[in-house]
Amino acid sequence: MRTTPEGDHLPVLADEILTLLCPTPGKIIVDCTLGAGGHTSLLLPLVVPGGKIFGVDLDPLAHQRLLEKLGAYADSFHFLHGNFAGLDRLLMEKEIFQVDGLLADLGVSSPQIDDPERGFSYMRPGPLDMRMDPTKGQTLAQILEKIDVETLAEKLGEFGDVEKAELIAQDIKDNYLAGMIRNTTDLSHVVGKYSLRKSNQQVFERGGVKPVNVLSQVFQALRILVNRELDNLKSLMRILPFILKPGATVAFISFHSGEDRIVKKNLAALLDQGIFSEVSKEPIRPSYDEKMLNPRSRSAKLRWARKSN
Repeated sequence: MRTTPEGDHLPVLADEILTLLCPTPGKIIVDCTLGAGGHTSLLLPLVVPGGKIFGVDLDPLAHQRLLEKLGAYADSFHFLHGNFAGLDRLLMEKEIFQVDGLLADLGVSSPQIDDPERGFSYMRPGPLDMRMDPTKGQTLAQILEKIDVETLAEKLGEFGDVEKAELIAQDIKDNYLAGMIRNTTDLSHVVGKYSLRKSNQQVFERGGVKPVNVLSQVFQALRILVNRELDNLKSLMRILPFILKPGATVAFISFHSGEDRIVKKNLAALLDQGIFSEVSKEPIRPSYDEKMLNPRSRSAKLRWARKSN
């Protein structure tokens, strides 16, 4: 299992990504979810000379964080600040019309989780924000103010696989309107009581299967809701045929069943249409060793496809 040169970030399924995208000098590859730059830091040295990596991120700070790592390869890296849903436009602005490879790691990046001011983590106090791009869109607080309980419950189930979504949604809405949820700590207190029931705690203490972390599920669902992540993923899938060179490879790492269903369905449809010549039959999962070294990888699924020549 590889790490970045600094060893401070563990990109998920890194060896598998390098094998699939096969970075060689002169290739143009897009990292649709730059984040901490883990995958980009591994790909970039392999496409020079002559190649380029385009890193896309909604977070304007992603570029600043990564520049310090790239060193001599900085001239071959290009940051695209924006949403990958509009990747065709972002590339066109750089006079790039088709690419040799594309990667999308759909999980939230470590720097975003670690920054309490972004509001992504249930383990640290922070504002009710959760926007990937803090300069655009509605905050979580603004959404909770307006959303009805039925819709909130639907999104918790769809985006987080949350059981008892109706009960949790009602609890969140009631407490928010009563002024009892003002930050992520307050939200965690409301949701946390659903996370570990006594019976599950006893099973866990006896060495059984760890119970589902409802806090993690709810925060994930709210993040996806705030950032319209599944809509953006569908938009990216629609433009794939137009931005890939013949023979180009795409790779998607998902962490949630909703994301995986979208990727699987769209790749299969493009295969049926003859746009792709090959699609992964089953998702690639992290090895036992990787899951032990990098707990973030535990729920990861990698699907890939190759465009027809």
